[in-house]
Amino acid sequence: MTDEVDARYAYTNRIESTLSISSKNATCKSTVQGSSKTVTKIVVKQTLQYKSGTKWLNVTSWVETVNKSSVSFNNTKYNIGSGTYRVKTTADVYSGSKYETVTAFSKTASC
Repeated sequence: MTDEVDARYAYTNRIESTLSISSKNATCKSTVQGSSKTVTKIVVKQTLQYKSGTKWLNVTSWVETVNKSSVSFNNTKYNIGSGTYRVKTTADVYSGSKYETVTAFSKTASC
């Protein structure tokens, strides 16, 4: 699921969070694209979440830091339990010492 980034964001062009589940394995993908002219670093945190009632609980998280203007970050959680899941992607997008934080959620998927 791609989030069109609000115009108020100065450095981020696109953030995308996707989830696919197959054979009890959850494959998580996060993509962040900053402005190639201004972005110097991206710190992205990818969190697999499980739905419990009306709440979303964190299952596991991964963090990646890149010194460039875009990143595509993939991880797999193996042997997950039955239920409904999503991926939360949060990124700090830097331009020099300044940064902004953007967030996107994947569509839900069930196991």
